Amino acid sequence: MKKEYRVRKHREFDRIIHAGAKVKTPHYTIYVEKAEGQPHARIGLAVSKKNGNAVTRVRIKRQVRAMVSRHFDGKPRLNLIIVIRPSFSPSQKQGNEEELAKALAQIKDTAIE
Repeated sequence: MKKEYRVRKHREFDRIIHAGAKVKTPHYTIYVEKAEGQPHARIGLAVSKKNGNAVTRVRIKRQVRAMVSRHFDGKPRLNLIIVIRPSFSPSQKQGNEEELAKALAQIKDTAIE
């Protein structure tokens, strides 16, 4: 995922989290906002220190970025903040990916309507 497709500023994270809709799953909380005035969808990831040390958190972010690139094509144009919960286990890749794919499909279906 290219850097231009990421939400990077703290102000934007706060705005999306407070103003957007929310989808909760056992391992993720996804906040959604329509990307008005944006040429493409953008995604931000948040992993707390409860998930592990810095190495573990970076590994989790890399895994989730790869999952998102496989299951979210950027249409419709949305700003997403994906908060990875402490129950997330990097060793259970298949189950985590299926859960994220279902949540992203649910978001796409509700955004199109």
